[in-house]
Amino acid sequence: MNPFDLKGKVALVTGGNGGIGLGMARALLAAGAKVAIWGSNPDKTERARVQLANECGDARRVFAFVCDVGDEAQVEHSFAASAAALGRVDACFANAGVSSKGTLMTEMSLEEFRRVQRINVEGVFLTFRAAARHMAAQHAAGQGGGAIVHMSSVNGTLAIPNIAS
Repeated sequence: MNPFDLKGKVALVTGGNGGIGLGMARALLAAGAKVAIWGSNPDKTERARVQLANECGDARRVFAFVCDVGDEAQVEHSFAASAAALGRVDACFANAGVSSKGTLMTEMSLEEFRRVQRINVEGVFLTFRAAARHMAAQHAAGQGGGAIVHMSSVNGTLAIPNIAS
């Protein structure tokens, strides 16, 4: 048995249009999964979808949705659209995140603080709530549950000068 054989599995990756999220999507596809990526930048998200489809050789395994994870309505809509396009969601990776703009905490505005919290905290909650509801319904229907995974930047564990996130 290959523990990394994900054929028949479906994964959703927020922030999947670049950086670590794009790498995660790439690895999931290489292991055989179907993948939905979410990103807030439409052009960047579409470029990532095309890149991933070309790399895996099967555009039917890669879907992309524009979603601001800090917006409840967008998360609900994008999760429903992802599940409909893919048939189910077996794994949800909350990877989308932002940092402050390098402003000293003593100079940071409340608006900037709220922007970071909206994506990094509320976005994870909204995404996981949608995923948990979907996976609980799958489980109740005898179709298995799923897994939710939260990613964190090194900024969340180390003190970095001028980054208050």
